[in-house]
Amino acid sequence: MRRNRLHIGVLVKAYLAAGVIGVSSLGAFAAPVFAAKNDSNKETTTGEAIPAGEAVPAGEAVPAGEAVSSDMISGTFTPSEISWKVQDSYEFPFMGLNFTLTDKLLKQMEDGKVAMLTDENWNEEGDAISYAFFSWYTMTEEQRDAVIEKMGTGYDDWVKSLGKIGTLGVYSTDVTDQLDELTGCTEHTKLGESSDGKYEYYLSISKDADKKLKKELEKTKTELTDMAEFQQMSAFDQPIDMVQQDGDNVGKFEMTGIDKKTYTEDMFSEYDLTLVNVFTTWCSPCVNEIPELEKLYQELKDQGVGVTGVVLDTTDSEGNKDEQAIKKAELLQEKTKATYPFLIPDKNMMNGRLQGISAFPETFFVDKNGNIVGETYSGSHTLEDWKEIVEKELSAIKEKN
Repeated sequence: MRRNRLHIGVLVKAYLAAGVIGVSSLGAFAAPVFAAKNDSNKETTTGEAIPAGEAVPAGEAVPAGEAVSSDMISGTFTPSEISWKVQDSYEFPFMGLNFTLTDKLLKQMEDGKVAMLTDENWNEEGDAISYAFFSWYTMTEEQRDAVIEKMGTGYDDWVKSLGKIGTLGVYSTDVTDQLDELTGCTEHTKLGESSDGKYEYYLSISKDADKKLKKELEKTKTELTDMAEFQQMSAFDQPIDMVQQDGDNVGKFEMTGIDKKTYTEDMFSEYDLTLVNVFTTWCSPCVNEIPELEKLYQELKDQGVGVTGVVLDTTDSEGNKDEQAIKKAELLQEKTKATYPFLIPDKNMMNGRLQGISAFPETFFVDKNGNIVGETYSGSHTLEDWKEIVEKELSAIKEKN
């Protein structure tokens, strides 16, 4: 089963308002799509980045002319502005890591002379962290003020131009033999390991690092804690209350569709099972998948299967509408000829189910009573993939009944 997924992490969240999209494992700001290797019998890995706007990997069913328009993700930004800001301390439950930087290093960050950036990757199944680490770099005034394109390799090139000081992070034991390659450093100090022995923590230093800054980074105070249960979110996010996020019912709601119609929870009563596809207007795999979902809807709607899209970037966390995103969604629905509803989320966010999603597209299922059922599916899929998944989820409902 092939799967494409565009993952959002801390860097993207910092720039959503500016329209900046996508990161390559949070380390490359090139609007990438995480794509599978050329093995159609295996699920997608999440480490290969393909800049948005380039060709979709071979084997993906994408009708001609349906790819996401580049004008939705074009423009420039100042990459230094996505550097982590100065804090008294940093706590990351998913990593099982808390740390405090020295005052001198924080002052360098505050003065814009040092950037603190992130990088992460998940395992092939997408259900655990493979690695996640922070990197510190020196910046010249010119590098700090640089303006680059959101698309392409501009961000990667910018990072490579900086002076690496070192990194601090957590690594699955499967990748600890790749520390030099992953961190760009050659001196590694093991700080400890997770309670289950599956992860190790390292402070890594570049051999070319400024000596004074190297010493400051080495003085970082770290605390290792139990890793929070993974929620398919960025390792740098804070955990979401799973009871709230994954409540077993979508609850009551009244949402407006892109078609200006009003939709309530009663929409689910029309079908035995409804596929709810959560996407954004700037996510290439999301957009490329819409024609596949439309085909699925046309084939199965008379068999009791519905499809609903939720355009998550059309509102903010307070329920305020983003008119520009709504216009893009209208254009997408028109160009892809999708006849199933595209919903604009309300403040209730389907009883919290839509909160905390950080990898797009994400899809879940709802039965005729509004109950959230079955598994959650991350990434885009082909029509044949979805037909197999729907058959499995329908069978599960029938068994329970």
